[in-house]
Amino acid sequence: MTGSGDAAMLQAPGGYRLHYRRWLPDGDVRATVHIVHGASEHSGRYGRVAGALTAGGFAVYAMDLRGHGRTAESTGIGRFGGLGVDTVLDDVRALDLVIEERHPAVPRILLGHSMGSIIALASAERDGAGLAGLALSGPIGVAPHLADSVTALEEAVTAGAADHALDALGAFNEAFEPARTRYDWLSRDPAEVDAYIADPLSGDEMPLTVAYAAGVFALAVRAATPEAVAALPDGLPVLLLSGERDPVGGNDAVQVTALAQLFTERGLPVEQHVYPDARHEVLNETNRDEVVDDLLAWLDQRLATA
Repeated sequence: MTGSGDAAMLQAPGGYRLHYRRWLPDGDVRATVHIVHGASEHSGRYGRVAGALTAGGFAVYAMDLRGHGRTAESTGIGRFGGLGVDTVLDDVRALDLVIEERHPAVPRILLGHSMGSIIALASAERDGAGLAGLALSGPIGVAPHLADSVTALEEAVTAGAADHALDALGAFNEAFEPARTRYDWLSRDPAEVDAYIADPLSGDEMPLTVAYAAGVFALAVRAATPEAVAALPDGLPVLLLSGERDPVGGNDAVQVTALAQLFTERGLPVEQHVYPDARHEVLNETNRDEVVDDLLAWLDQRLATA
């Protein structure tokens, strides 16, 4: 089952409705892949990669995070729903429990993209027991420089700007100016960029609030430290997929390589791919078939050794 997938909903404390999608293979489920999407997008953008995964025997689940997609109908656009970033980790765990109940005794993989890579990493550190693998696409990596941004954002929250919309993505296009659009940094494929811009649940239509960005950036700094990485399950395999020209992970993916080093020092098996000239959304890049093949090969290896 590909395309938009089956739609479903989880009820969260406080009356918030968490919408998610499910794509199932035609035959037996070899393993499950839980996708955590990025900022200012939604689960529906992962239909194509879900199609490749289901063809390989994987059941795929992806939630619209708080403040995003259909879930924003109850929390508000770009808002946690009056609660902090740790509630997003609670939501990831809640969907994990659904996945475990529906597909018992099969390996579970957590895949996070961009902001979702921050959430996936923190989730694996807090609730990762039993995971068969952690895959991060377009990760921010080790970014201690964000601490200054967190301070400024938290001061803005204290000053009453918590629910103000924030252009958290605007600066990423600077390296590509003069550019055709504000979002050329996402992909070299203009059709993918145009689809993102035209999507009413993505981009400018779904900004983060100041409070949301403060929470996520603080989580990014907190999760990518030796102390936090020490909490990951022993032996957890990690896959890192990033573009050489992805402004989120630093020039030549330097911040991602620093994260890979943290994982290596923790004693975890790490596989890192940095794709030449690729930008942020490697799963939507001109070489996306190569990226998906690398993801599938890594997943197959996880199952072979499980």
